Amino acid sequence: MVLVLVMQTDAPFWDSLGFEGIDDVDAEAVTAAFGTVEVVARGWVAEAECPDCGRISDRVHDRYQRRLKDLPLAEQGFVIRLTVRRFICGSAGCPRRTFAEPFSRLAAPHARFTTRLNHALERVRLALAGQAAPGWPPRWAPAREE
Repeated sequence: MVLVLVMQTDAPFWDSLGFEGIDDVDAEAVTAAFGTVEVVARGWVAEAECPDCGRISDRVHDRYQRRLKDLPLAEQGFVIRLTVRRFICGSAGCPRRTFAEPFSRLAAPHARFTTRLNHALERVRLALAGQAAPGWPPRWAPAREE
């Protein structure tokens, strides 16, 4: 028997839990199944700034989904399914016709891990590299003067 828990909520609990310090993302639904908590989220700002020309646009061209892995929550995997909007840049002289709304505090563009998970992995990598390095012989022997 498989237990699947599906919750539809607009309570601030999930926003504060998954998006602490990130103001432009709202949680729409939460699903917990098979050891993974999945949060369906979207941006709530009405407009975005073109990264090339700086013009503000509120014209939505399209939407797409990003799947971001985040830090574990209560020993379960935590995944954010983020709906991202592509805006149309209305400036005639701008080389960029469309652009995606930025979520720079949540994840870097094209990233599959959240910023929080990347920082945690970086700390682990540095700690492990620091433990392994003292046991390694020097790569180049020091030059001897005769």
